Amino acid sequence: MTTADRAEVDDFARQSQQFLERAREYVNAGDLHQASEKAWGAAAHMAKAVAAAQGWEYDKHRDFSHILNNAWQVTGNDEIRSLRAIANDLHGNYYRRARFLNADAIAADIESVAELVELLAPLTE
Repeated sequence: MTTADRAEVDDFARQSQQFLERAREYVNAGDLHQASEKAWGAAAHMAKAVAAAQGWEYDKHRDFSHILNNAWQVTGNDEIRSLRAIANDLHGNYYRRARFLNADAIAADIESVAELVELLAPLTE
């Protein structure tokens, strides 16, 4: 991996952590739409970090699931598949009305995304 590639991987991983922190702040403030989107962003940016480190293509939104499926196959860790679904559900919250969002469920889902980010981290090295 070149220095430029390493910088790109590190940048995506750092952004992932920042989004995760913001997701927690937003859920505590009661802004469930923003909390959900920031958690989704944390997952997406970590997937981009993995893709950059592994030399996998991540050009479009739809590539998220492809990257996570690759990560699952490389690691053999079935948790990646279920955590991928949670991240996708959080992204779907953007399209839901606020009265249908549950703060406790979103807070738990944010921690699931944190677990996903942790599971993916070794694939960025």
